[in-house]
Amino acid sequence: MAKAVWRKRALVALAAVAFCGGWGSTPLRGQPPGLHTPRRLHTPRRRRQTKMPAADASQRLRNAALNSFYNLDYPRAIQAFQQLTRLQPQNPAAWNELGNALLYQEMYRVGALQSQLYSHGDPFLVTPMPAPSRKAVQRFLNVEQQAMRLALQQIGSNAENAAAHYALAVALAQVGTLQFTLTKQYLPALRSALAAREEAKKAEQLRPGWLPPLIILGAHNYIAGSLPWTVKILAAVTGTGGDKKKGIAQIEAVARGPGFTAVDAQVLLVVIDRREGWNNQAVPLLHALHARFPRNVLFAVEEAEASEAAGWHDQALAEYRAVLAGAARHRPGYQRAPLAKVWYDIGTIDRLYSRYSAALADFQRAAGAPRATLAYRQTATLAAGQMEDLLGNRAAALNDYKRCMALAPDAGPAKEARKYLHKPYRTK
Repeated sequence: MAKAVWRKRALVALAAVAFCGGWGSTPLRGQPPGLHTPRRLHTPRRRRQTKMPAADASQRLRNAALNSFYNLDYPRAIQAFQQLTRLQPQNPAAWNELGNALLYQEMYRVGALQSQLYSHGDPFLVTPMPAPSRKAVQRFLNVEQQAMRLALQQIGSNAENAAAHYALAVALAQVGTLQFTLTKQYLPALRSALAAREEAKKAEQLRPGWLPPLIILGAHNYIAGSLPWTVKILAAVTGTGGDKKKGIAQIEAVARGPGFTAVDAQVLLVVIDRREGWNNQAVPLLHALHARFPRNVLFAVEEAEASEAAGWHDQALAEYRAVLAGAARHRPGYQRAPLAKVWYDIGTIDRLYSRYSAALADFQRAAGAPRATLAYRQTATLAAGQMEDLLGNRAAALNDYKRCMALAPDAGPAKEARKYLHKPYRTK
């Protein structure tokens, strides 16, 4: 059994090499906050609007689509990308962008963009999620097959077409992301990752100094360079070895560059900062991303979570409350706010300061929040019971523990709740 688990984790780690689907790893609570010299990235200045010629209609449409995408408005982004493929039917990059929007819409729907799924211990391996829609998966694959077909045609006509090699790399990486996060096909995901890396490498060699391929190569170098030594041996044997520092430098180079590829790189740097515990670096990055894409409430929530992980609890509390205020005022995009998570994290901060009555109310709100997942409802109900015990309300605590157990009897919170049926919870 142990060998099987090791093999599966090794394969999962290697499969993750060439793509960064979803938000990144969140350090475990209690992990020392990392302090790291904040990096300086270029912040694009707003330029005076000038009238663009009709020939730039495709670029205007693409910019509008990407703006919708980064603001989590996937339906509008998909509609615009579909228009773009009609304007540029022979452009594999246009099909890739449509595919990416379709992919992330489905990942968002099933909850695969939750950062805690990718934390230490790989909880996404055991966390149940809704099955992806077969129709959505097939639609995505059809789009990516078109992107690959066009890219391969262009490579067949000109083997030194760097843009075509990069388009093929992106298509392979996005298919790998689907296999890795949604369909859990880890061996096919590994094959897709390796093929994506090779095509990105060709693009970079054919066009030295071109930044976009570096995001795939940098992700590969960082993840492969971060593996445990036992897995690194396997990585070396399979040709997937990497260099962690080089990977970060490559991604930072893309993040300082122009265009929307820089946004992808900045999001990936947040992933890296959170995994490494460099939360003081992640906070300003997330703040800038949310300022640029104010309808993306996940950036605001993640900023608060990074502040909390950095040990800036009062700042985190203010940021979480700003999310709640935005949701209460129906701020655009804030209807997507994960209120269960926000209330639960506020409860955790109140609990840290021994404000048990406040924490109890927070956890109760988390358990009853609209669209709260089963995991949050169960964990928040367990935490509410613990607060009731600390407040001396034993009968109420027992009711909470029983409700927690009834939600998912075999889950971890239920097993913990059983311990408190006979002995009240106490702080350590």
